[in-house]
Amino acid sequence: MATNRPNPDVLALLVCDQIITDRLTGKQSLIGMFSKVHAAGFPATHPQLAVFVGLTDGHGRTELTIRIVDSNDARPPIVEGRGAVDFKNPRAIANLALQFHGLTFPVPGEYRVQLWSGAELLREARLELVHIPPPQPKPAPAEPKGGAE
Repeated sequence: MATNRPNPDVLALLVCDQIITDRLTGKQSLIGMFSKVHAAGFPATHPQLAVFVGLTDGHGRTELTIRIVDSNDARPPIVEGRGAVDFKNPRAIANLALQFHGLTFPVPGEYRVQLWSGAELLREARLELVHIPPPQPKPAPAEPKGGAE
């Protein structure tokens, strides 16, 4: 069922290693925020990635989708996760935290972390996958010149 409610405003869309929520206070701690992933080879599997979303100016329950795609949408999404936030009033701030495990990125380059509400893209953040060559072996130390007398 379509609604005529406006989409909420996005205050934050952040990528990090993990999100810890305090059971007593509900406060969330974002650990290890990043926008680049370094990998020695591709396809590269990233063990854990979390996405934090902060929103305001929403109306009631709002279904959201987080999608990670390559920069030109040439392949199916790397991952897609769904969640919902509930706004008691439009001035409220609502947060959504989703955790993903074992994501495989096929090639280096730019990817996008997208936030969708229904069929509307609300915001996206860049995520760059960078190829780093494996370390080269160090050459053996040179023999000292000259001899002992």
